[in-house]
Amino acid sequence: MTIQSAEEEIDRTLGKRIISFARSPLFQGDAQVLHPPNPYRRMLVPDALAEGDFDRPPAAGEWAAHRSLSAHRLLGTFYEADTVLLPEQGLAPLHADFDLFYGSELRELRESSVSALERFAFACLDDAVDVSGAATPEVLDAYFQHVVAEAENGPSPALAAIAAARDRESAADLYLVQLALDGLTEASAMSRNLAGAYGPEQSALFKIFIDEFGYGVYDAKHTTIFAKMLRSRAMATHVHAYWNFYLAGPLATNNYYYYLSRDHAKFFRYAGAVTYAEAVFAPAFVEMVKVFRDIFGDNVDLHYCDEHAHIDEHHGRITREEVLLALAARHGPRVVPELMRGVAEARLIGGWFEDDTAAQIRWSDDLPRHRDLAGTVRLGPEPRRVALTPDSPFGTRSHDDSMVLEVERGEAELITTPTGPPERLARGDAVLIPAGRLYGVRSTAAACDYLLHAVTPDG
Repeated sequence: MTIQSAEEEIDRTLGKRIISFARSPLFQGDAQVLHPPNPYRRMLVPDALAEGDFDRPPAAGEWAAHRSLSAHRLLGTFYEADTVLLPEQGLAPLHADFDLFYGSELRELRESSVSALERFAFACLDDAVDVSGAATPEVLDAYFQHVVAEAENGPSPALAAIAAARDRESAADLYLVQLALDGLTEASAMSRNLAGAYGPEQSALFKIFIDEFGYGVYDAKHTTIFAKMLRSRAMATHVHAYWNFYLAGPLATNNYYYYLSRDHAKFFRYAGAVTYAEAVFAPAFVEMVKVFRDIFGDNVDLHYCDEHAHIDEHHGRITREEVLLALAARHGPRVVPELMRGVAEARLIGGWFEDDTAAQIRWSDDLPRHRDLAGTVRLGPEPRRVALTPDSPFGTRSHDDSMVLEVERGEAELITTPTGPPERLARGDAVLIPAGRLYGVRSTAAACDYLLHAVTPDG
């Protein structure tokens, strides 16, 4: 068997392995919308996962597709199993879950699947990013300065959507949840690049790492001050409380840095990516402070944002001068394309974060109009029926194509944001769900059936 055919055989069995993983008792979910303070349990929606075509990687324009969301939920779980997660309240009641999450059965499924799943999730980057051309430190720096200036001068689509929303508080909370994906486990991916021996650049990267960890002072740790921001909004602060509301774009953004950090052959790409991220964080947090102060006044703790708006200017200088350009100068033109690719990929994936979050805010803020739109589109002939009770496990999903959800029996709540009011649906009510939009349905009657109608292309 050739290497290529062996890889194809691995990919063909990928779907079976990841469904086996997702059917673990840890990942079946329960009837609650938010996850309890147990970092080992998270809803992977195995029945919806089984619909995914894992022989067809998402293209660059399909990053919000259902199979992309499913893949990145799995990858995030795989990556976190290589970190230490312990519940704040203590492990005593959760030893069995701890043993299962870190145990050999799930570990073998992860280790036999992760490389193929990474190829599936990130293959689109190969075609979406072109770094051909002159490979010199001067070209690298010119490109870097150009894309950073572009980011600094352009508005954030997600923050613009928050500012324009009718329910700005719920929109802002949805944005916070996307930040929580990294904010409550900050710098975990970076830690995988700190070991070894690679000179002054290693020390420069470590400066940033110890800043993130508050120089060993827990109250100054960035995850601690992020939790203060959540508490000021009366939101849960434990890891993955809002798992059901992470979007595909933010999941991909978070996973990307783990993906690069897991394979040290991609170290130079990581160096480019983290340099871009640190450079654009500071102006993004300045903009976030303005939007959130306009909505909440002094009733929100923005210490985390103020800290990043300040410290990330410093981190941006360190990574550009002491990591990116220093690596290019020390190791020569052969590493420049990888450094540049990291910058370009981080820019692209950061755009996924912004666009996905903005689209979810706009849709969830405009559900009455999407009720009306449900009656104007052409539907496919054979809808799929889903039966629920109040005890059914709650999970969220999206679809690769637009769908119309119609309640056939009973009553339900359509849930599209972590803190906003649900959309109540009675028998006969319908709503258009655009491709890529995240939603969950909870029965408010003893029994509820709803139909999922595919929207035909000319609908």
